[in-house]
Amino acid sequence: GAPVVLRNEGGNQHSWMGIDLKALNDNKSGIGTKVELYAGLLYQKWEVAGASGYLGQNAAPILAGLGSEVNAEMVRLLWPTGVPQDEINLAAKKVQLIAELDRRGSSCPILFSWNGHEYEFIADMIGPGVVGHWIAPGERDVPDPDEYLKVPARSVKPRNGMLSFRFLEPMEETVYLDQVRLLAIDHPAAYEVFPNERFVSSPPFPEFRVIASQNTRAPADAWDDQGHDVLSLISKADRKYVTDFEDLPFIGFAKLHWLELDLGEWDAKKPLRLIIDGYTDYFTATSMYAADQAGVKVVAPYVEAQDKQGRWIRVVEDMGFPAGLERTMIANLSGKLPVGTRRIRIVTNLKIYWDAIRIDQTPGTGEIHVAQVPLAKAALDFLGYPREIRLQPASDTTYSYSHRSMTGPYARAAGNYTRYGDVRELLRASDDRFVVFGSGEGLKLDFDSKSLPALPAGWVRDYFFYADGFEKDLDFYAAHAFTVEPLPRHSLLPYPYPEGKEYPGDAEHLKYQLEYNTRTRSDRMPPSLRYQYSTSPR
Repeated sequence: GAPVVLRNEGGNQHSWMGIDLKALNDNKSGIGTKVELYAGLLYQKWEVAGASGYLGQNAAPILAGLGSEVNAEMVRLLWPTGVPQDEINLAAKKVQLIAELDRRGSSCPILFSWNGHEYEFIADMIGPGVVGHWIAPGERDVPDPDEYLKVPARSVKPRNGMLSFRFLEPMEETVYLDQVRLLAIDHPAAYEVFPNERFVSSPPFPEFRVIASQNTRAPADAWDDQGHDVLSLISKADRKYVTDFEDLPFIGFAKLHWLELDLGEWDAKKPLRLIIDGYTDYFTATSMYAADQAGVKVVAPYVEAQDKQGRWIRVVEDMGFPAGLERTMIANLSGKLPVGTRRIRIVTNLKIYWDAIRIDQTPGTGEIHVAQVPLAKAALDFLGYPREIRLQPASDTTYSYSHRSMTGPYARAAGNYTRYGDVRELLRASDDRFVVFGSGEGLKLDFDSKSLPALPAGWVRDYFFYADGFEKDLDFYAAHAFTVEPLPRHSLLPYPYPEGKEYPGDAEHLKYQLEYNTRTRSDRMPPSLRYQYSTSPR
């Protein structure tokens, strides 16, 4: 045919932007990511597709026409793993490379205590209380909803005549809190006290009791599975961890590894406990599913003992592990080891960071006085997002309550949450009448210590904070992840409930829901997903 001449009548004068994605915890190309662009009055939306495969080429960047706009006020992304992200004020006429935000969506609620100067971060809580967590095909976890956490005396000082705490959700889990208590633990200064706590995989769960220890000591020696001497790392709690294990490409998993201990001489007629400090870089429902697809199963920490012939014999099937961020756990080895055993191994494929291990043979509990401190005030409110402070390794995390943002990169499940305000009535007892709250929300808690007795000479007072409740991840492989309902309940029933079982529907629980759970939220994203920190002690 005849030649055709085309002339550009000014189309190239209009603005444009390219968007290229670099994933972190998703597939490399970000396939499946939903991308929204806001520029002046323009709005555009895409879902990232895969490459055609033609000549092996990669997928082309998104190309957005911007008309007369010189920048995009905001590009909002929702990555396939559910991570939302905002990028603001991006310049036009160039390809913008956007890297996925390095964040975890799941975190147990966290506790802060007023120490006389600020609300000090203590630890996260009720991690074992997660419900609907995928653990194997056709199988969900059995939650352990209650936990005691030691709060040392130095971290608890009166504020306006009360012992004051903050308990909040810093990420995007749904929290169902049923009861809180504060116990004053009075004891001779020569003793240390700890709650009998650890994360175990299945019932029976640890029973509450106060562990009083005296004259603990470090092991005689310690090695990792590569033969490295790690005694100096575990001799004291200093956040210097045993870290020389190989990560797997699934969050929370590592290759099978162990810590070998020489216990030294110990008395078989006395109790034998390990007092362990450390933390766990938790797995998620998604990472457990991915690991299972690759044939990797969870190996919870178990204990082997070396017999007189040099053979390793498994003596404890599930020793337990620290239930979240840095804390102390108790491993009871009484009656478990053959007499004369010196060497043991703690074996796992989870990313558990051992900080300090002490051997305790204290007989009995000593003279301990336990008193409950009455809950005087409990109010639910939006508290914001405390600044996350990452240490070494980066999964070792602490928080600053004084530096909080009122916005953050987190979503919420849709459903009926507890209305803001006074909720003390709901926290008096474990009765399945929960304070239900989500991302950035939490409780202001005050306990009245006026009735506590004076300490005898030579005694000190520590505290155990008790929380009973459940939590649910906003995770594709968690049951009912994206809705508040159905509410959980205290029972050995699986979640989701089997046919014919449900949350109690009696008059008391119906009245509770109608009176308290009146704050309905959709799953719509908040206006801003960016941190904007300010300073506030409240």
